[in-house]
Amino acid sequence: MTKTPNLPDESADLGQRGNADHERRHQIIAAAEQHFRLYGFRKTSVADLGKAIGVSSTYTYRFFESKKAIGEAVVASVLGRLDHELRQVVEAPGTATQRLRRFVELTLSKSLDIFFDGTHMHELVAAAVEENWVATYHHAAVLHDMIRELISAGRSSGEFERKTPLDDVSDGVAEALRLFYHPMSLQFRSRAELDRAMSTVVSLILRSMVR
Repeated sequence: MTKTPNLPDESADLGQRGNADHERRHQIIAAAEQHFRLYGFRKTSVADLGKAIGVSSTYTYRFFESKKAIGEAVVASVLGRLDHELRQVVEAPGTATQRLRRFVELTLSKSLDIFFDGTHMHELVAAAVEENWVATYHHAAVLHDMIRELISAGRSSGEFERKTPLDDVSDGVAEALRLFYHPMSLQFRSRAELDRAMSTVVSLILRSMVR
């Protein structure tokens, strides 16, 4: 059985209300992402978001019970776009070795683009991590599952050894990958340092898995 990070119950109340596909909900999330980038999560109010799309705070609360719930939706949307791009790498042509290396490279590159893009997005993501928002747990779980899929593909193709339990290998690689997507790990080193570290770690991982 695949081991994934311990997730909160998916039925837990995330503060989401109403129709998940309602046009106004999408408008609120889009306005929130823009405001959080420009002004920061803490300085943006629900009233600000309502005003941006021409509705009242009361109307906004029909879809979200709090500003945190809106932030949760924005984080889920931002990280979901990253997960989609990484999925394209997993499903792309090429060897498992090539795809795993590209997977880690893209994880680092896109994480830096998201968290340190010159806006206040890092503040929102940092709050999500510090307060254990569900969206961050699910992002980690999705990454873990894609890593496991790549390692399984490498074993099927004969690229990677099969003696070590698959869960142990995928758990270890997922832990190493946290160095290159967790905002708290990224903020203290330059891009050049991170690139060098990523290359070293990926090469070590791949050598350890070669048959």
